[in-house]
Amino acid sequence: MSLLESILETIFGRVHFMIMVGNKPAIEVKLHDREIIIDVKNPVLAIELGLEEYFGDVKNKSRGSLRKKLKSMGYRIKVKYKIFELDL
Repeated sequence: MSLLESILETIFGRVHFMIMVGNKPAIEVKLHDREIIIDVKNPVLAIELGLEEYFGDVKNKSRGSLRKKLKSMGYRIKVKYKIFELDL
C-alpha cells in the first residue's frame, strides 16, 4: 500500500483545507467520500504554485501522476473556479 493510499484511507467524513501562497488563499481542497474538489480561489496564485511544484520536481522524472493514482483508487476529481467546473 502506498503512502497516499494509507493517508486517504485514514480520512473519514468531510475534510477541507486551504493552500496559501504567502498569506493569500490560492486553492481550497475538499475531500468528501470518494470525491476530491479543488476550488481555485486565485488562478494566478494557483498557477504560480503549480509552476513551483513542477519546476521544483523536474529532476525527479520517475514520479507518477498523482491524478492517475487517485483515479485508480476510485476517487473523482473536480476542479472549480467560480461558475466553471471540470471533471478530471
